[in-house]
Amino acid sequence: MSTESIFISGASSDIGLTLIHQLISVPDPPRILAHCHSGAERIEELRRELGGTDRLAPLPCDFRSEAETRALADRVLGEFGCPTGVVHLPGLKLVYERFSRFNWGHFESDLGVQLRSAVILLARFLPSMAKLPRARVVFLLSSVTRGIPPKYLSMYTVLKSAQLGLMRSLASEYGGTGLTVNAVSAGMVQTRFLDNVPDIVRQYGAAASPKGRNATPAEVAAAIVYLLSDAASYVHGVNLPVAGGAVY
Repeated sequence: MSTESIFISGASSDIGLTLIHQLISVPDPPRILAHCHSGAERIEELRRELGGTDRLAPLPCDFRSEAETRALADRVLGEFGCPTGVVHLPGLKLVYERFSRFNWGHFESDLGVQLRSAVILLARFLPSMAKLPRARVVFLLSSVTRGIPPKYLSMYTVLKSAQLGLMRSLASEYGGTGLTVNAVSAGMVQTRFLDNVPDIVRQYGAAASPKGRNATPAEVAAAIVYLLSDAASYVHGVNLPVAGGAVY
């Protein structure tokens, strides 16, 4: 049985569930430590779909709470030991709004969810992960971090750009170890994350892609699986675009 364990934050998202399915539907799957908040029932539904596998462990936590996030880090290390992989996916639903209406309260909440949680968890995990012969960290960023970002996404762009800076800093610091740190920057993806985005914006995103459509969760998850794999052992500090041929 595989001794690998992959911690996925934001695992109840559409991309997270698809990623779990891809990782666990192999002959010798890793243990999946699936962080969730409001979507815990989606993790349980997937677990039932996979035959009640004990390779999937739901870990509820509200990343808006610093105390809960620190407690989750303690729980992971105490119950499961150091993970061999970390995939960081979480984020509040996209807010499509003019900068003049910047909602600082929402921004601070999303800062806790997207950035502070990564700092707290990785500060606990990475010292041990760096001692392993092989370990992986993958951030889910966005095409807003490449080239000129779109209008009306100031909060989202700032948060993803901050995560990009964190990824690059960690890649530099841990370059001499068996740990790789990378990111996937997807174009617009057809998920629940876009529920608050006007249909015309989604249509424009599809039309702007050379592929003529938006990405699917499976296509983004596949790129993450690659960066977690041995095939990507020399890929480090990369912000991999998954954007259907769009040039950034």
